Amino acid sequence: MTQNNEIKTSNYSIDGMTCEGCVKSITDMLLSMDEIVSVEISLQARSATISHTSVLDLSRLNQIIAKLGSYRIFDENLIPLEILNRPAVSVPNPMSLSVLKPLLIALCIVTLISISLQIPKPEIKLEEFLPDFMGSFFFIFSLFKLANVKGFANSFKKYDVLAKNIPLFGIMYPFIELILGFCYYADLWLLPINLITFFLMSSQTIGISSALLKKTNIQCACLGSTFNIPITPITLIENLVMALMALGMVIIIVY
Repeated sequence: MTQNNEIKTSNYSIDGMTCEGCVKSITDMLLSMDEIVSVEISLQARSATISHTSVLDLSRLNQIIAKLGSYRIFDENLIPLEILNRPAVSVPNPMSLSVLKPLLIALCIVTLISISLQIPKPEIKLEEFLPDFMGSFFFIFSLFKLANVKGFANSFKKYDVLAKNIPLFGIMYPFIELILGFCYYADLWLLPINLITFFLMSSQTIGISSALLKKTNIQCACLGSTFNIPITPITLIENLVMALMALGMVIIIVY
């Protein structure tokens, strides 16, 4: 189809996009392919115009974007009839309950687990509740990230300060969370563990604050790439609270 690096343009339809964060993630993933020069995606039309220098394999394109979530690319001339007949996608409010529901459910589960661990004890102490909460948080949230480490890393590097500058950090982060969760539950090395947690959460808080101030539509990686949750003030509060909890634990341990 193409020879001598001649640039050709192909039109496709994309199914599964729900927000501008999806558009950004898919665009970045496609641009990582050597043969693709540019990508223009319309969320409303669910279409993509791709400029490329060699023949594009549709199955390979789908394998690439499948790492991000339940997306599918169709040749413009081979779009299934049910997709052609679908109404235009309306972009949901990023602060709506339907969008934030997975994150809120995960946080509720973390809270319930933490409370249940305190019930058998004679009294609830803050210095005992905080490690249980933080351990539950890291265990639950690392589970979603570990389901698709590469997909998580691709979203995470778009806003985390460390992941932007250290590519390997995004791949390592789900395992770091798993280790942190274990240490909190086992009461191991709580002083250095809380300092590490404060440092990691602060890095994310800075990146999330920057994205919100710039009004950039970025997919939140807190639940990995399983759910298409955009970064919102709720994400900022979540990370800020974790950072303050870690700082509070440091103060309790030291004093």
